[in-house]
Amino acid sequence: MSALKFVLRHSPPSAVDVSGLRPAMLAGKSRKEIAQLSLTGWNEVHRVGDLFAVRGDDAQRIVIDGADERLVRIGAGLDSGELTVVGAAGDYLGESMRGGSIVVRGDAGALIGAGMRGGRIDVSGNVGAFAGSGRAGTLQGMAGGVIVVRGNAGDRAADRMRRGLLLIEGNAGDYCASRMLAGTTVVLGRVGIDAGYLMRRGTLVLGRSPHELLPTFNHNGWHDLLAIRLLLESLAVYGKRFQSFARSRPSLSRWLGDLGCDGKGEILIAPGRP
Repeated sequence: MSALKFVLRHSPPSAVDVSGLRPAMLAGKSRKEIAQLSLTGWNEVHRVGDLFAVRGDDAQRIVIDGADERLVRIGAGLDSGELTVVGAAGDYLGESMRGGSIVVRGDAGALIGAGMRGGRIDVSGNVGAFAGSGRAGTLQGMAGGVIVVRGNAGDRAADRMRRGLLLIEGNAGDYCASRMLAGTTVVLGRVGIDAGYLMRRGTLVLGRSPHELLPTFNHNGWHDLLAIRLLLESLAVYGKRFQSFARSRPSLSRWLGDLGCDGKGEILIAPGRP
């Protein structure tokens, strides 16, 4: 059996919710039946066959080829199987997913992994704001699973993060780990202003020193704790850059805060230039 493949015929005129293109919704259906399914757009409905050429037959392995940013909520609600996106993914990639894996060979929009509880997302390019966060009005963001961003992330990465692991190989924007409740975020590149703003608990690991930290974080010294070593060593499975980082950082500068909240969060900073 070959992967079930959706090749975009043309860019839709407006955003289209393609969350229905996932294994649980497509299993047991023929290509003809799948082509007749409806996808909701802005004040309009599209048939799958009008937007995509449908090929293959294995609904547990789905490929969306030629994707662009108008395809939103790709993989939302995913609970099993593999989903590969070739091209750009729109906002809300992997929203509320519970299992399975999503691989994006390109960039992705804002709010990837919003409210996710399990599974893994791996983006080869850059992502927008609020990675690993949640929709406006929700009290918690990401609460499980793994997000790996090989490029840069926008502002508010890990905002209200509750559990899970968010890894960013490049840079992150302003307010990284803002209002973080728990979980672990690692940024190998630079971060913008006010990292850890209103952070309650959780861990933010920085591969480069920020230009400045909020005054509501207190320095707790340089540490080479076993718990930190184990954390860093666990990152090696996510690629060579994380493996190299784990091996080259025997001790980290530890800062505790945000004292404007509970003050139980920590920022671990590698030595070196900002």
